[in-house]
Amino acid sequence: MSIRDDLLSDDVSVVSKGLDELDVRLRKKEDHADLLDVLFVLSSSHVSEIVQKASWCAGKMGQNKVGDERIISLLTGLSRCDDEQVRENVAWGIGETAGTVSVGDDAIATVSVLLDDDEKDVRGMAAWAAGRFHHKCDLMPDDIKAKLEFLLYDASEYVRAAAKFALDDE
Repeated sequence: MSIRDDLLSDDVSVVSKGLDELDVRLRKKEDHADLLDVLFVLSSSHVSEIVQKASWCAGKMGQNKVGDERIISLLTGLSRCDDEQVRENVAWGIGETAGTVSVGDDAIATVSVLLDDDEKDVRGMAAWAAGRFHHKCDLMPDDIKAKLEFLLYDASEYVRAAAKFALDDE
């Protein structure tokens, strides 16, 4: 069976193994943009593990510089997911696309929302993503800058460091 067949299986364990195989291949920098449509389908799964892995794979495609704006669409659609890991993957994946695809209003709005997340790991990753916008695209909207300045005083050292990175001009 192909990865596509595995990902479209009715058996959750087969889908999960297919996503693991896709992750392995993406880590080898293989181009699997042809599977973005399947990742869209999987992103609406009711199985948390599947959504986590699908969001990770989409972010990995962004990291691999796959120049497909559907990555942003997939990730922004997951930004209000109840699962903290998925929201963190969303911020990471959007940050990874900076400099590869155009950073549109949806990506900016998503990062802005995630900067206010209750979970420190999500806030920190969103701050890092904002830093990628700043450093790779010379983009720092005023509302994001204000949120980052506020995060310089966050209780989490990780969030503070990410906010500092985002605001640095170097």
